[in-house]
Amino acid sequence: MEDSEIRSEAAATPPSKAPKDTKVTVKIPRPLYNKIQILIDDSGFNSPTDFIVYVLRDLVGEHEAGTREGEFSPDELRSIKRKLRNLGYLD
Repeated sequence: MEDSEIRSEAAATPPSKAPKDTKVTVKIPRPLYNKIQILIDDSGFNSPTDFIVYVLRDLVGEHEAGTREGEFSPDELRSIKRKLRNLGYLD
């Protein structure tokens, strides 16, 4: 299976010279990337990367807002697994 890459400004910068606030590259399956492209048509997102960053920030924000000591509740774990399954990461 071929992977898509979410390219970043840091991708071409050697790690030793990369600024502290750089972005990183995340690889996802191409079929998932293609589904996201279709999903975001006329949605207001400029790119699949913008959508993916939005979803991940939302997920992390939900975790940070409702957890103590960095642990997920059983309901949060079910919600995360459902979201990851819907994004194609889990079977």
